Amino acid sequence: MNNQRVAGIEKEITRILGKVMQEELKNSKIKGMPSVVRTVMTKDGKFADVYISVLQIGENKQSNEQMMESLNSIRGFLKKRLSQELKLRFIPDLRINLDDSIEYGVRISKLLNELK
Repeated sequence: MNNQRVAGIEKEITRILGKVMQEELKNSKIKGMPSVVRTVMTKDGKFADVYISVLQIGENKQSNEQMMESLNSIRGFLKKRLSQELKLRFIPDLRINLDDSIEYGVRISKLLNELK
C-alpha cells in the first residue's frame, strides 16, 4: 500500500475505535476512560498498532498489566466493529499498546515545577 492510503486508513481506524470506546464499550473490567491516541499500520496492512491512553478516575485504578489484559480481551469486538465500519478487503489484526505519553508529560511538568 502506498503511504497516503496507509495514513488515511490509520486515521479512520483511530476515529472509529475512539468512537466505539466512548459510546459502546460496556466492559466492567476496564476501569477509567480509554481513548485512542494514534494508530500505526504495517506497510502490508496485516497489523495495526493501536495506542490507547486511559484516564483513571477515583479509587477504581488498575495496574498497567490489568489494563492491558482487559483491553486485549476486547480485541475481537473492536475488530468486528472495524469490519462493520470500514470497507476494506482485509481488516488488520489489532495490537493494543498503552500510551504513557500523558503520564510522562505530567511527571516532567512536576519535576520542572519542583525546580522553581
